[in-house]
Parts: sequence; structure tokens; C-alpha cells
Amino acid sequence: MQKEAHVTLKATAIDIEISSVKLLQNVSIELTPGKLLGVLGPNGAGKSTLLKVLSGDLTPTNGTITLDDIPLHKWASIELAKRRAVMPQASQLAFPFSARDVVSMGRWPFEKLCTPFINRLAVEKAMSLADIKHLADRPYPVLSGGEKQRVQLARALTQSIGLTGDTETKFLLLDEPTAGLDIAHQHAVLAAAKKQCKERNTAGLAILHDLNQAAQYCDSIAIISNGTLISNGPTLEVMEPELLSDIFSCSISRSIDSASSTPVFISTI
Repeated sequence: MQKEAHVTLKATAIDIEISSVKLLQNVSIELTPGKLLGVLGPNGAGKSTLLKVLSGDLTPTNGTITLDDIPLHKWASIELAKRRAVMPQASQLAFPFSARDVVSMGRWPFEKLCTPFINRLAVEKAMSLADIKHLADRPYPVLSGGEKQRVQLARALTQSIGLTGDTETKFLLLDEPTAGLDIAHQHAVLAAAKKQCKERNTAGLAILHDLNQAAQYCDSIAIISNGTLISNGPTLEVMEPELLSDIFSCSISRSIDSASSTPVFISTI
């Protein structure tokens, strides 16, 4: 009997060294279908570098990245695009495409596999999740930074929707998806990512800076500092005040909100 492939995106003993600078050292991490993993750490810790390695944009100096037990570099670009969607920190686009056009770019891997009607439905669903339907016809270059962030989220969401009745696990990689957003839209973005993971069995990763949002939306947490994976596991187990205080070089305390039973973190210098 043929062994069934392990459905996951996995980094094993990853090192990244550029110009003699070690950006990641012996990092191993695995994304779980149906769950959202939050990556925390101070500036320059290596969080975005890890995302670039997992997405295939950066080749590790040592170690392996596998998707379904197959090395990432062996995947054809079109097949990889069908399985993983990436939202980078910033996306430059000078041409006057509408917001809807940009979101529709996420359907490129499935363009010939779906009817135009199905592709339009996926785009509309993603725009609704990201709360940008009112921006659909506006030129992308004139949008605010926060609006562009939400358009890029919708593009990634529509790509990770895949096909109707699709059973292949998708992977959603978000690099600081809440940067530049007001508070309401920060919550809307993370709620949309969480919903995508839960309802479509998507494996998600989000680089975050807000401890309270990470605790509220993430199923598990990975903490990176100085290029090293310090801790990785269930959210409440990892987000211990003593560890967080040490990592972020400030005093961090934790309490529990009585109404929602959600942890609340307070930091002071």
C-alpha cells in the first residue's frame, strides 16, 4: 500500500545566512490545517525571513522546506500557487488596476479550472471578508496604505479559496497583515483569516505585533528572537508573561477578561 503524503507545509532545521549574517538558525516549524499560527518576536528577529522561506521566495542555506513531504523547490510555480497564498508586508503596483482587478489576480492559478462565474464568486466572497466591496472600482494606486493592505488580504484569500469542493489543503501566509490598519479593521482582517482557516481547513500563519490580538485569534504561537525559535505551541502555554517580558525587554503582565475569558496583556517599560 502506498504511504499517504503528510499534508503540511514544514520547515526542518532551517538556517539562513546572507553576507555572513545569520538571519535564522536551526528553525523547525510546521503549519496545521484548520489552524492559525501567530509568529511573534521583536523587530529584526527573523519573522519575515521565515515567511519568505516558507513561501519559497528565499532558499535556505541549510535545512529543508517541504509541502506534502515534497521539497518546495521541486514544485512547479503554477502548482505551488494553487496551494499557498502570500500577503507580503507591502506590495507596489503602479498601474491603475481597480481593487477588484487586484483581488482577481488571486484567481490566476484557477482561471482555466473554473468557470468565470465561480471565479467571480470567489472574488466577491474574499472582498466581503476583507470589507473592501465599496472599494471595488477604485484605482489601487490611490488607495490608502490600510486599504491596500485589505485589498492584498482579499487577493490572498481568494487564492486560498481554491476550487469548488476542493479537498487539497491550502496555506495562507500573512506578513504583518494588520500594519497600517485602524483597530476595527485589524480585528476584521484577523477574523477573516481565522474564519478562512476554520471553515476551509486552511493552514494559516500570521506575523503579528499585538499580543492581545495574537492571543485572541491564534490557535498556536511561535516566538522568534535573534533568528532562533524560542518557543512554539498552544497559545496560552507559549504566551507566558515571564518569557514575553524577556523577549520584548519590558514588563508584561497577563490577566483574564471575565466577559470573554480571553487573556489580556499589559506592558510597561
